[in-house]
Parts: sequence; C-alpha cells; structure tokens
Amino acid sequence: MEGNSGGGGADRGGNDVELLCKTLQVEHKLFYFDLKENPRGRYLKISEKTSATRSTIIVPSSGISWFLDLFNYYVNSDDNDLFSKELQLDTKVFYFDIGENRRGRRLAAEDIVTQLLIAHLQDVESRL
Repeated sequence: MEGNSGGGGADRGGNDVELLCKTLQVEHKLFYFDLKENPRGRYLKISEKTSATRSTIIVPSSGISWFLDLFNYYVNSDDNDLFSKELQLDTKVFYFDIGENRRGRRLAAEDIVTQLLIAHLQDVESRL
C-alpha cells in the first residue's frame, strides 16, 4: 500500500521544508520516505514504524544514489555473495547488515552513531 502521508512527528530543525513524502506498508510495518530541505541542504529521512517501535535514519542528498545502489545489491545478489557493508557519507557512516529469522530475510541499515549508542546502553545495562 502506498500513500503520501509524511512520517509524522515534529522535526528538531524548525527550518526544515518537506519536499516529497511517500508511505509504503509491508505486512505490519510502515515505511516513510520524506525528502526534506533545510539551510544545510536536502536529505532523505527514512522511518520504519511498527506498532511498538519507530526507527529513523537520515541520508544526506549526496548519498541517496549510493544508498539505492546498496539496496539493489542486497535485493539482486545471490545469498552466498551477501555480506555486511559500510558506507561513509559526509560525516555519517552507515552500516548495512543482512540477516534472517523465522519470518524471512531482512536488511538492517543503521548509522554508526546509533550502533555505538546501543552498544553503550547494553554495556551500562550489563553492569547493573
């Protein structure tokens, strides 16, 4: 199911202008693709929302085509050829990881800052 509803929620940047919004529903998840612009330039905000969680990554405009190339790599590659990849764009580093569970294959895309924060929180939690 596709629509034109934005990802919702207020952006932290008050000067952000929404240029294009698309929504895609896959099974029980909603994916929001919001092309926005602020004084620093254009960017693509990709959000995944389930009934319990919401995850968001921000892709600078300079990296959108690279991001699409990586998605195509994971979709079109043989299972035996797939491996994790990193992509550096401006000051951000994105980590792509392919995985599988009882529901099927999945592609996780995170920025390294998010991964470091999760690792830190897990470390703190293990000490409690």
